Amino acid sequence: MPGKFDGKRVLITGGGSGIGREIARSFLEAGARVIICGRRHGPLKATVDELKAHAGNLHFVECDISDPDDVDALVKRTGELIGGLDILVNNAGITEQGTLDSTELRTFDRVMNVNLRGVFVVTKACLPLLRQAGRGSCVLNISSTLGQAAEEHTLVYSVSKAALDHFTRCCALDFAPEGIRFNAVAPGVVDTPMQDRVKGELGYQEWRHQMEQLHPLGSIGLPKDVAAAGLFLCSPDAEWITGVIMPVDGGITAR
Repeated sequence: MPGKFDGKRVLITGGGSGIGREIARSFLEAGARVIICGRRHGPLKATVDELKAHAGNLHFVECDISDPDDVDALVKRTGELIGGLDILVNNAGITEQGTLDSTELRTFDRVMNVNLRGVFVVTKACLPLLRQAGRGSCVLNISSTLGQAAEEHTLVYSVSKAALDHFTRCCALDFAPEGIRFNAVAPGVVDTPMQDRVKGELGYQEWRHQMEQLHPLGSIGLPKDVAAAGLFLCSPDAEWITGVIMPVDGGITAR
């Protein structure tokens, strides 16, 4: 989408790797000014170094999205660095495996604090900037197919993403009169660092074989697949789309 986002101001949480990094790359190539944030300096700096061709339009801010004070500082810095905000991408997320029996309360709280509470805190704090940008501003949430169809041993992650989907729908209705759109993409299995633990347990080739069989299209998703769908939902081409949870999943939710 060269030029489609010229001058647009974008904030991406969890932008240091995987899907977040690819979304940042795609927005930059389409002309946007971008801030990425995350808890760890290293991945953020690595992303900026990798995308150095866009150095003038890319900044990073360290931030723990579950900490309201950190988030307030992030929003203030966003205004200073890029002058406002047109598009918020809530991408930061963590995963844990487990059932009701095996999931401890501290694990439940940790996942929910990032995947749901963090989205609430960041979006609420960014709302004044989105309102200043006016009609056409938007929020993109990165969800999961597990928010729509559960799997064994994924209790807290699945619940967090199901709640995120409904958060997206509720906000879409509440802010439609102001012209602020809320949508989400729900990826299937995507080859990102979030999968590294399972890759290590199974071995890469066995992991790939199992994940390919899981998807009707017979392949694993790549970050660029999610980024392409996300940019469409944030673009003027989707100006009459809000409250949508778009599967980007190789057909997995069609089963």
